[in-house]
Amino acid sequence: MKKASFSAAVAMILCAGLILGLGAEAAHALPHLSMPISHEHFNFSDHVLHASVALAGLRSKLADLTTKAEKKIGEIKDDTSPEAARTIQTEHAGLLAEIDQVRAQIRTAEEEETRRNAPPAPDTATRAADIVGIAAAARAAGAEVSTEDEQTAIRTNVEPATFRAQMFDRLAARSSQNRTDPARITQDERETRRNAMTEALSYGLGAPIPQAGPSAAARGFMGRGLIDLAAQCIDYRGGLVMNARQIDDILTRAGMHSTSDFPIIFENAVNHTLEGRYALAQPTFRRIARKQNFRDFRPHTTVKLGDFPMLQKVLETGEIKYGTFNEGKETVQAFSYAIAISVSRQMLINDDIGAIADLLSSYGASVALFEEVMFYSTAFNANLADGNPVFHASHGNLAAAGTVIDVTNVGKARAAMSKQKSLGGNQLLENRARILLVGPDKLTEAEMLLASITPATVANVNIFSGKLEPVDTAQVTGNAWYTFADPSTGSNYRWGYLEGYEAPRVRMDEPFGKQGFAMSVEHDFGVGATDYRFGYKNPGA
Repeated sequence: MKKASFSAAVAMILCAGLILGLGAEAAHALPHLSMPISHEHFNFSDHVLHASVALAGLRSKLADLTTKAEKKIGEIKDDTSPEAARTIQTEHAGLLAEIDQVRAQIRTAEEEETRRNAPPAPDTATRAADIVGIAAAARAAGAEVSTEDEQTAIRTNVEPATFRAQMFDRLAARSSQNRTDPARITQDERETRRNAMTEALSYGLGAPIPQAGPSAAARGFMGRGLIDLAAQCIDYRGGLVMNARQIDDILTRAGMHSTSDFPIIFENAVNHTLEGRYALAQPTFRRIARKQNFRDFRPHTTVKLGDFPMLQKVLETGEIKYGTFNEGKETVQAFSYAIAISVSRQMLINDDIGAIADLLSSYGASVALFEEVMFYSTAFNANLADGNPVFHASHGNLAAAGTVIDVTNVGKARAAMSKQKSLGGNQLLENRARILLVGPDKLTEAEMLLASITPATVANVNIFSGKLEPVDTAQVTGNAWYTFADPSTGSNYRWGYLEGYEAPRVRMDEPFGKQGFAMSVEHDFGVGATDYRFGYKNPGA
């Protein structure tokens, strides 16, 4: 092939590759090329008006690269040697690769802009109330639903429709395990009324109301006071207008009569209210600690297994060598906690459901706060079996000197976690920092570092955006800050309930009487430190 013919052929091939490889963005940046494009028409000027400055900068960069690629093709002349043409081809391929990178950045920026313009998520409290209501209905129908199931659904932003489908699947699975009996099973009318009264009273005491509203059975009891419900439980036949003595008599009979459902209704309503409010609370320690329930109140040993022995080459004789496990032991224990409160005779006679609701309103959040305080005061930096606290220089998870929260020092924290080794001395397969834990004094600094931004230049890219999540708690004081792994992959802590008691509960301690009644809020809970490899502390500057 003649030199001129070869150069012309290379130029044609490169030109075709440029036009086909750049895609719609590059094609619109080269309006003088008349090749038909199958992509949807892209109005560049209108898009720039609505795009962010960074996005416009990326598109400007794409246009510049496209121009350079076009000029690079123009360097191929009829008298260009094959060697020079190949050099131009290599440089042109580098420009195409850079163009592809910019196009990928543009797509990422556009997706981020789409997410920012997306409609706001449903109200968290409404969604949580719906989930609590669905769980209560499923539980009443016989499904095994724990408070942890509700909390997980709320914490992970599960939609109520999805959660309802999950509960239906559980009921269906439970039904399929039961023997089919041709006999018709009907629910006792008294039990139905009791459940309806409990539901209605729990809403009056402040339990979250589902978006779908109360059940049909409960609507008939909505708005009724304690006296009305107590009178109905004992089939009171007196008039609608009652004096204080008659009210006292009704409450006494409702509380002491062996056939009355009122104590059960009131206790269940209070428990449902407390459980619903407790499910809405989200203590921060659950973001960094792994759940593990307890069978009893004895100390539970948590075994930290080392490595599975590394594989070794089989000898010619066929002999396989034996390996050994390394393990360390830590103990965690559950304890029982309780507090008693009283409802006065005046509240009962006044039929003051509002005052009782105010009394109970903060108890769900108070129990969650109690767990939070217990975790940070007893487990957060407790001593491990080696005699050293969780964060210690010998563990390789404590900065030598406190620093500000910046890219360099957060990078050091991540590197230190990634360098941790198992008990057998082998490198961990993965130990990535996912959470940046700070106190109130460092919250703004952490949010500034992790703010999701769309940079105009590569040098300004926020490398931690989407990789670390800021979590703050008032239990962390001063300037100290921490990084932690996702507890699903590894955690330094364990927390849990006594099996069968996965939420605080209310117990009526005294029968209803002329001097009111008392009840206790009880909670079985345990938390402890079990490892050190999955977190890092910087004392802060």
